[in-house]
Amino acid sequence: MNPGPSEFVLAAPPGAQAPADVWSNLDMAAITASLNDTGVWAPADQAAGLKALVADAAADGHDLHLVVLDQTYPKFTAYRDIATELQSQVGGTVLVFGPSGSGTASSEFSRVDLEDASTSVTKGSDATSAATQMYHSVTDPNVNWNGVTIGLILVVIIGAVIARLMTKRRRRAEAADAERTDDAASIEVEKDASADAR
Repeated sequence: MNPGPSEFVLAAPPGAQAPADVWSNLDMAAITASLNDTGVWAPADQAAGLKALVADAAADGHDLHLVVLDQTYPKFTAYRDIATELQSQVGGTVLVFGPSGSGTASSEFSRVDLEDASTSVTKGSDATSAATQMYHSVTDPNVNWNGVTIGLILVVIIGAVIARLMTKRRRRAEAADAERTDDAASIEVEKDASADAR
């Protein structure tokens, strides 16, 4: 269900200039300066809570930068592109929040962890709550399920080997008992035969 015709540009006409980024209206120099100074670029009503989170992250040894924008962008990757651009200037981890989404970039956490953290944010959360949830999601200890799986496989293998060895030992013992019983029976038969012969 397409609301209208779609247009795909496969190649720019000769002499055409490259299109400007959809977020070229942002003052990246001012945002970078604010991030280097306080770690936060946000409206005044949200800045205090975000600065507290940046301070907590710094106390934990993490370089966290938070940006809250009021612009909505048509390209869904715009916030991630902004975060990547800012992260290349300030380092650490950059979380960008806007009305239509969020974007992340980090030299400390993997893209997978950051994407998982962004999907765990409660719908309708304000930027401070969303940033707090994302930060705790990537920094809190998690269960290493690969390790658990490998450990369980090893336990099963070791259990199978021990069961097999115990079965072999029991069979040998039973065979030895049967042999002793057969030997004792044959000795009895020989004694009876010699007693009869006398």
